[in-house]
Parts: sequence; C-alpha cells; structure tokens
Amino acid sequence: MDGATNELRLVLSTPPPNWQPPLGTAPNNPIAILHASLEHVRDNGDERYLFLRTILEVLHSRGFLNDSASSAAPLSGEEEQLLFHCVTGLRHVILFRWDSFHSSLRTCVRDFLLNVGLGLSFIDSGVGPSGVVCLPRTVAMACLSGAASLWKRGWVAGNDSDGVQESEEQSYVEKMTRNAIPHMQRIGKGEDLFVYLNSLLLAPFEEAMQQHQQQQLIYQKRYIGTMSASFLSLLVGEFTGGNSSARYNLPVEFHRSCHRVFEHGNHGDQSGLDATLHLSMTALSSLVGYVLNNTSSNTLQDQSLMEFGTCIINVTFDVLSWEFGAGSNKWDFSSGANVSAKDSGRGGVLLRPPQKWREVLIRPDFLGAVFHVYTAVRIGVAGSNSLDSTVMQKRGRMSHQLRQLLLQLASIAQGPIFTDQNERGAYAGFLLDGCLNVLETVLTEQQQHQDQLTADSMIWECRSTEIVDLVTMLSRITSNFRTKLLSQLATFQRFLSALCAIGKWLLESSVTECHQAGGDFGSMEGADWKNDAIAQILQCSEAMAGDYWLAGGSDSQEAKAACESLAVSLAPLYGVHCACRVRMASLEEHYLVREHAELDEAREEISATALEEEMAAAASLGRFNILASMKALSEMFHECMPRLKTLFGSAGVGGELNAEMAALLEEARMLIVCACHLLTDECEGETPAIPESVIHACQAGGSPHHEACTASIFGFINVLKSIAEDQALKATVHPEDPRLSPLLAKTLLWFFNRWGAAYVFPSFEEYRDDFGGILATWSKPESSQPMISFFTTLCLIYFCHWPQEKEVVLESTSLLLALGKKGPSVRDLLVADASFEKIVALHSVCAYLRHNVCQSEISAAMARIGGGLSMDMVKGYQRLPYNDRAKVLTGLIVCCSDMTNEKGTTMLNSCLQSIETPFFTVMQALVKKEARSQNIDVQESACLSILLYSGVVLASEMSDPERIPYFLSPSMPHLSGLMIYYAEDLTICESLLKLFRDYAERYLPMLTRDQCIILFSASTSLLKSYSEHHCKSRAIVKTSNSVEDFEEEQSYNDVLCAIQLLIQLGTKDFIDLCNTSKGVDSNQITDVIFFGLQQILPLMTQGLLRFPKLCTHYFTLVGFMVETYPKNLCSLPLELFDSLLDSLLFGMSHSDSLVSKSSLHGLAGLAQEHLKTHSLSNHLSAKPNIIENCTRRLLLEVIFQPIIWDRVEPAGMALLPLAAIDVHKFVEVINAVSQQYGQKQKRLHCAFEELIKPDILANVSKEGREGRVVRVQFKNDFDAFVRNVQAFLVMR
Repeated sequence: MDGATNELRLVLSTPPPNWQPPLGTAPNNPIAILHASLEHVRDNGDERYLFLRTILEVLHSRGFLNDSASSAAPLSGEEEQLLFHCVTGLRHVILFRWDSFHSSLRTCVRDFLLNVGLGLSFIDSGVGPSGVVCLPRTVAMACLSGAASLWKRGWVAGNDSDGVQESEEQSYVEKMTRNAIPHMQRIGKGEDLFVYLNSLLLAPFEEAMQQHQQQQLIYQKRYIGTMSASFLSLLVGEFTGGNSSARYNLPVEFHRSCHRVFEHGNHGDQSGLDATLHLSMTALSSLVGYVLNNTSSNTLQDQSLMEFGTCIINVTFDVLSWEFGAGSNKWDFSSGANVSAKDSGRGGVLLRPPQKWREVLIRPDFLGAVFHVYTAVRIGVAGSNSLDSTVMQKRGRMSHQLRQLLLQLASIAQGPIFTDQNERGAYAGFLLDGCLNVLETVLTEQQQHQDQLTADSMIWECRSTEIVDLVTMLSRITSNFRTKLLSQLATFQRFLSALCAIGKWLLESSVTECHQAGGDFGSMEGADWKNDAIAQILQCSEAMAGDYWLAGGSDSQEAKAACESLAVSLAPLYGVHCACRVRMASLEEHYLVREHAELDEAREEISATALEEEMAAAASLGRFNILASMKALSEMFHECMPRLKTLFGSAGVGGELNAEMAALLEEARMLIVCACHLLTDECEGETPAIPESVIHACQAGGSPHHEACTASIFGFINVLKSIAEDQALKATVHPEDPRLSPLLAKTLLWFFNRWGAAYVFPSFEEYRDDFGGILATWSKPESSQPMISFFTTLCLIYFCHWPQEKEVVLESTSLLLALGKKGPSVRDLLVADASFEKIVALHSVCAYLRHNVCQSEISAAMARIGGGLSMDMVKGYQRLPYNDRAKVLTGLIVCCSDMTNEKGTTMLNSCLQSIETPFFTVMQALVKKEARSQNIDVQESACLSILLYSGVVLASEMSDPERIPYFLSPSMPHLSGLMIYYAEDLTICESLLKLFRDYAERYLPMLTRDQCIILFSASTSLLKSYSEHHCKSRAIVKTSNSVEDFEEEQSYNDVLCAIQLLIQLGTKDFIDLCNTSKGVDSNQITDVIFFGLQQILPLMTQGLLRFPKLCTHYFTLVGFMVETYPKNLCSLPLELFDSLLDSLLFGMSHSDSLVSKSSLHGLAGLAQEHLKTHSLSNHLSAKPNIIENCTRRLLLEVIFQPIIWDRVEPAGMALLPLAAIDVHKFVEVINAVSQQYGQKQKRLHCAFEELIKPDILANVSKEGREGRVVRVQFKNDFDAFVRNVQAFLVMR
C-alpha cells in the first residue's frame, strides 16, 4: 500500500499518451492534464489498483481506519479532492469491468465504501462529530454513492455471479481492504441491508441510550443515522435513475429490470421500495415521537438532531416521489409517447401510491403529529434573536423539508389507497387543518412582531419560504381534492378566510415596500417571493372558479352555498388586489419618469406578460361577486376620473410630462386592464362571448342584485367612453401633447375590442339561458348604434391624428375587424354610420397617394372622391404606414361585405376600385416605358399597390369571400409581371411571394377552374423570375449565434414564402381543378413545383435548416412531394437527387418530430417507387450503394438511437421498402452493422430474423387490403423490435 498516493499523483500530473489539450487550453494546464489522466486511468481499468490503494493509504495516514494508531486529523483540500476522484474512479472501474473482478472483491469494496461513508470506520475508534474530525461530506457522500451503485449492480439475481477466477492480485487487494477495517460490517443480500440500516436509523431514539449513555455517543449514533438516511436516498435515486451520477455501461433492459425488482420484489420477497418506505416511515415516526416528547429549547437547538431529522424526511420524500411502473420512469424512453392523459400528471401535482401503502400513509393521526412537529421545529419570531445562526439554518432546512413532505402528502388525492370519498374528505381535512393552523400562526406573529421582521434578517428568509410553501400546499389541496369535497369540510369557511387574509397582507405589505423603495422594483427585497405566494393564491381561486361543479351551473343547494361562501369570504380579495397592483404600477411609473430610467425591452415584455397573466387569474376572484368587484373598480375610477379630466383639459398649455402625470396615466391604464379581464375573456380563435359568471350575476334568476349589477356595468362602460372621448377630442387639437397618452388610448381600444365583440349584439345561440339582463342591454339597433358610432369615431380620429402611433392604429384596425365579423346586424349599423363612411372615403382618396405627394395631388384626389373630408384629415390618413393602410382596408372590406346591403356594396366596390385603377395605371406606364422602374416614386407606388392587394387577400373572413378571387384574378398576371421590373429588389420579391402564398392558402377551396389556371400561370412566372435572381447565385452561410437566430431567419423569409407557395400549388384540390380538358395538365403543375424545388434545394444547407420555421416547411414540402410524386423526384439529375437525399437523411434524425416524420415519409416514398418501377436504376448505376447507405444510416442514426420513440411508425415504414428492394444486400448491411455491437451481435441477428419475414417482403408493394394488412402487421412487429433492441443496445 505504501507509495500508492505518490504514484497516483505522478500519473495524474503526466499527460496521457497522444493527448491533445482542448481547444483554447494551454498545453501545460494542470487541471486539464489531471482530468485527462484521470479519465485515462479509469478507461484502462486501473490495472495497479491505484484508486483503491490511495483511498486506503490516505484514510489510514489520517486516522480514519480502525487499525490506525494515531487520532484522526483533518484532510487537506488536495487530499479531499484526490479522495473524491479516487472513489468515483473506483466505482467507474468496477461498474465498467464488473466481470473482471471476483464477486468477493466486489462485495468487499462495496461494504468498505458503505462503512467508510457511514462513519463506522472511525466512529468506533472514538472519533466523532462532537469533537474531533469527520470525513468531509463530499468524500463521505461519494463513498455512499459508490456503495449504492455497486448495490444496484448486483441487486437482480444473476448480476452478482462470478465472471472470472480469483487471482492472487485480487485476493491480495481484498485482504488489504478487509484488514483496513477488521470489524467491518459484512452484508450479504438486500434484506440484510435493510435490517442493518433499520438498526442504525432507530439507534438514536432508543430510550435506554438516551437516559444512560454519554452525549458523545448520542452524537455518534445520530451521525451514523444521518449518513444511513443519506445512503437510502442515494440508493432510491440509483434505482429511479433521476438522481444518479453513475454510468454502468449496461443496456436499458438492465435498468428496467432493477427498477422492476426494486419496486415489486423478487420471487415473493419484500421489495426494496417497500422496505425503504417502512424504514423511512418508522424512523419518521420515531423522530416525531422524540420531538413531541422533548420540546425543550435544548432539544430544538441540537444541530445533530436537526440534520438527522432532515435526512429522514428526505428519504420519505424520495420514496413518495417514486414513479410506479417501469414504463413511467427514466428508463423507458417510449414513456413520453405512450403515457396516457390520465397518467400524465403523476409526477408533480398528483401521486397515486399502491393500495399496499395505505396503512403507512393514510393515517390522519400521523399527519396531525407531523404538523405538531413542524410547529415545534419552525422558527417563530418570538425568541428567534437568541438562536445561533447555524441552528437557525439547520432548523430552517428541516422545516423546509417537512413542508415538502407535507406537499407530497397533499398530492395523494386519488386512487385505490382511499376506500371511499369519506376517507378522502377526512384526509383532506387533516391536511387543511394543519396547514391553516400554521398559516394563522404566521399571520398572528406578523401582527405582533412586525418590527422584528426586517428584509435582511434570517427569520425573514425563513418566513418567506414558509409562506410560499404553505399557500402552495393550499393550492395543491384545492386542485387535487376539488371544491365539492372541500366545501363539505367544517374548515371550508376558515380556509377561504385564511386565503383572503394572507392575500391581503401580502398585497398590502408589497405596496408598503414599494412606497419605501420609491417605486424602484429592483430594490424591493421581498417582491419575488410575495409574487410567487400571490400567484399560488390566485391559482387556488382559478381552480375553484373553473370547477365544473360550480362553473357548470349546478342547482344543488351545496353548490349554491359554496358560491355564497366564495362571494362573501374570498371575493373581497379582488378589490384589494386591484388597488394594490394599480398603486404599485403607478409608483413604478413615477419612479421611472422621475429618474429618467428605462426598462430594457426583454424585461419589460416579461413583466407585461406576467402582469397580464396575473390579472387574468385575479379575474376569477372578482367573478365570485361581480357586483362587489364592479363597485370596487368604479370607486377607484371615480377617484381617478377628476384628476384625469383635469390632465386632459390642460393639454396644449406646453411643458413636459412629469412623474405625477405619468403615474396618473398608468393608474388609469391599469384600472382598464383590471376591468377588461373581469368583464371579458380572451377569445382568440373562438366566438367572443360574455363570461357565464357575468351573465348569471345580471340575470333575474341568478342573483337578487341583478339589476344593480347590470347598471354598474352599464355605468362603468359610460365612464370609459367618457375617458376615451375626452382624450380623443384633445388629440384632434393637440396630437403632440405629452399629456395625451397613446398607451392609454391603445389600452382603451383593446378593452373596447374585447368588450364590444362580446357584448354588442351578442350571438344568442352561444348562450343557454334566457336573454335578459346584460344580454339585452346592447342587443338591439337603437342601443347598439351609439356604441358602434362611438367606436368608428374613435378609429377615425386615431387614423387621422395619430397615424404614426403604430400600436394605437393596430388596435383601431383590430376593433374595426372585430365589429365587421360580428354579423350582418352590426355590419348594417357600421355602413350607416357617418364616421365609418368617412374612413371609407379616406381610403378611397389615399389608396394610391404616396407619403411624398404634393398638396395639389391630394386636392385632386379629394375632388374626385368627395365625402366631405377636410385637408387635415386626408393628410393625417395619408401619413399612415402602408402596412397599416392595408390592415385598415382588410377591416373595411369585411365591414362592407353584406351583399344585401346596397350601400355596403357600393362602399366595397369603391374600396377595391381605388386600388385597382392606380395599379393598372402604374403597370401600363411600365409596360409602355412611360415610367422608369428605378424611379423612386414608381417603386414606392408599386410597393403600395402590392401591400393594398395583400390587404384585400387577408379579408377572407368577409361575407361571401368568393368575390375576392373574381376581383383579384385579372390583376394576378400583372402582379406577377412586377417581378420583371423588380426581380432584384428582395423586398418587393418577398411582398409578392407573400401575396401569392396568402391568396393560394386562403382561397384555394373556392377558386374556379379558370381562376386556378390564372393563379398557376402567374405563380409560374413569379417563381421563375424569383429563382433566376435569388436562388442560383445566392450564398447562405449560417454563422450567427442563438441570440441572433430569429433576426437572421427573417432575412430568409422570401425562401420560406416560396416554399409555402409551392406547398399550396401542390395540393390535390388545386391540381384537380387545373387538370381538365381545357385547363393545365397536372404534369405542368408538377414540373413547376419541381422546378421551384430544384432551385431551392441548393440553398437548403444544414446551416439554413437550423432555422425551425424554414426547416419545418421545407421538409413538409419535400415529404409531401416525395410521397405524392416520387417518380418525378427519382428522375431528378443525380446532383440534385443527392442534395435531396442528403437533406432527407439529415432530417430523419432531427429533434423536431414533424421534420423527422416528413423526412422518413419522403425516404419511404422513394424506396416504394423504386420497388414498383425501378425508377432509381440510372442513379444506382452511377452510385450502387445508395439504398445500402440509406438503410445503414436509418438503422444507426434513428432506429438504434433513443430518439426513435417519437418516430417509430414512419421509421418502420421507411425500413420495410428499403429491405424489400434487395434482401441480400439488406442482410449484408445488417451483418456489417451488427459487428459494431460485439457480444450483442447474436441478439441483434435474432431480432432481425423475427422482424424481416419473407411473406411480408414479398407483398410490400401490393395495393388494396392485402397491402394494408402487410403494413399493419409489420408496424406491430417493428414496434416490438424497437423495444427489444433498444433494451439491450442503448447503454447507460
């Protein structure tokens, strides 16, 4: 043993043979050399046993082994690091070369590591944690981790058999190890391990020892117990795979087998998991009993007891976190694709332990005892100043672990572990009672000792994590046990009151802290944890509000009583939440303006999104009592209104926006946001509807205060109208005044957009009850017309006076579009409105007016159109960006689209003619060479025309949208003809490609044959001109980092648009419509698509394929084309075919499952086509190994890799025709591939023999039912094949 340490140090300081330093590392870097040499020794099997000998030598020299004569001395930092690497290296060598070591040596090393890690090698010599020296925790935990890994390796019967004859060298090393600890505890099998660990865990609680033995021995027993519990946690982690740092160099089937045996036992024996649960719960019960029987201050200040208790709790937590079934843990890579929806939530919020754990877990008395222990261990405010900081840390850690354990217990809500609902209710009641007792204690302490809670104190940190965990526990109880069960508990009212109380305290204390910080959120110490706690409270509210038992309109008395309790006890929190959040936003805005500070865009966007989500969640609180919530908001608005009107009234007097003004505007904006979330829901992609809770509160049968509730909403809308009107009117006079807020205007428009779409002329078929109350308020023309007129006037003002405020204009156009989609009743009111008529006239006047036109041109346009427009209005509208003009046009078309309304039809024709006539004029000038294409005015007019036509295309939601193709078809050849003049201008090219793509995408189902032919011809010309100038000579190099990826992808948006257009042209509907006797032959369409694909193929390098959107659409196109027209692809020139095939082979192993499936479908299509028609014969004569290369890469890069599980079926469908093309060559590929897997070669051959059956290969190319049966049979066989080979090929 002598000299092993120095020998190892010499080895680790010498670079291994042929070693090259990593890029950017100095050749003589000692750290790099150490790690390289360490890896070299491990990989070569440590033939001289340097790792084990060094461990023995260092521990012996420092007095950590029983035979050492000297007392233990602390390890140096270098020795600690060396020991850590030796222990992990020793574990690696034994695990990777398991069969090279005799079983007795493996067992000896395993037991040695366990004894050293537990402290048994030096505790027996009188060295202990009370006084002198222990092994550093990193070394001790490394020893325990190594022991746990070795236990797992030999756990399953047969894994611990001898693989080699015992050599003299191994016998000598084993003897040396045994002699190092003469009385080393030897453990034979798993049952003995648990019996032994049980004795170590319970020893510190033995009553006789506590009474008669010295305190020194008590500390020793606790230390050993602490390390025993740590070992159990590591052991469970090894079997789950989620907490293991070891690599076993064994296939997944080994880990699955270990997981299964540890969970279920072997041959009727008790499972390791059950034994661990029994140990942990027994130790936990002993800990609970000990703490409750010894509540003196000395006991609770005992650091060793706190550490011991924390480790016991950790073991219990780890066992309860076990994912049952070998198919639901880390070792089954198919779990992500095959776990059912029912079981998908197991891991976090919901646990489903087996019934056999019932007697251990479902013990309400035990739950109560755990809460009592927690109450004793938690650090109260009173007396906390007298505690040592180390004691506070350890008690805080134990308290935190107890809360995490209780959170786990709160997740046990369903399954066979409960016999009936009454038992579930009793279990939930004990959890709820315990949690509320602690929470009320926290609130009481807060009231009595507020002066002692400072942000920089340790007690403050403990309190913050405690509150977050407690409200999280309440949230989990609410989500898991549901409102119906909780409302039957006696503590339900207390639960709601506690939620409201803690929420109020968190919000009000946040406002106080914000005041103290002067609105600087960055300096608020408690903001993050308070926001987390508030989020959990709101999650509780959302869970109860979304409970179908309440939300479904149940008429039961229990549901009504629960709703009443929520309205009385929890809903008042909504007003407090709104008031506090509004005040904090106002303070922050005051600070930002006062200090001239600006938030960075990313942070501002994140904050805005988080606030929106919080407000949406808070709305669930307010909807428990709509009337009270509306009153709270109205009061805040009435307090804000006079100041806001005064501010608007002072517009035009000059001066800058000061902090007080900005704070007031932000206050008003936040109140509007609160109101919007309360009264409306996000209905993206759905028919806008009034929330059920609002309808119920305003109906005669739903609420006794329905009239007051309806009146409060009506009055509130009038208040918002007044605010919007005041600001808009001032904007017509003083548009540049800083007192007028575009952000406030945008928020008001956003509110009216969501509110108007739901409340004005509501769609009665969306509602199941009578149509009174709020439904009737704006349901008739006479009540809706004023609102419609107000909306259009608001839009008109902002279009003309704030044309450069992009967000305001965007919300205005969205409002117009939302109203237009409401239906014919609203469209009739829009067309009849004077302000709307002016917007139509403004569009007609400005449709072809560039930004740089002179006033005489404006006057001439006004004279032609008329409409009673002023010069200021026209000039303002003319300043709208061209993109925004197009969006306005989209809204106008939808609003004027009713064919039964003559006035609307006239307006629609005026809108369309105003863009068609100028465009044809420009095109005629270009064709006749009366205008130069490079003239900036002509170029700008062309851009404007393209964008306005795009606006027409986007109006597909209009009534009778088939009119759009009739309007566009005559213009399509001319639009395509623009490419002749502007082919080199990538901006115009991209705009044209977008226009054609959107047109094909939106209108293809409604096109006539003639319209399809026109679209095809125009698209052909467009794509040919585009590819000529932007594909052949364009070099694409991917050099950016991930931060710049999005911006760089935008620069290739033209490529994306071209791909998407090709996809649309390749759809069957389009081809069927064109392919008539007088139309376009389908081969012509296919030729165009393949022409476009050929032009794009050289661009699609692996660098460009890194962009997600481009990659997805490219492979969608390629996969579709290969599947649909494989013959055409097979006849591509060899160079292009190679590019196509390379991209398919690249895509089949892509991380995106959609990309991989498209690639595999494409590969299957090529193989099937060759199988039927031998269409690849020419390519195979030039490159004979094409099929073999595809097969080999498919096997090695997809089927034999863990990525296979989300692409099993397409991979099988690609392998089947590849194998059928030439069975003999396929066998050669299998033989070559199998040789790479050494001893597993025979199993791999057997698996392929079961998969590849002659009768299936013979019928691969058959059509009809026979072919489908063959493919289904192979699909099932391939699924079993993948599971089989993955189990022994994938190493972990």
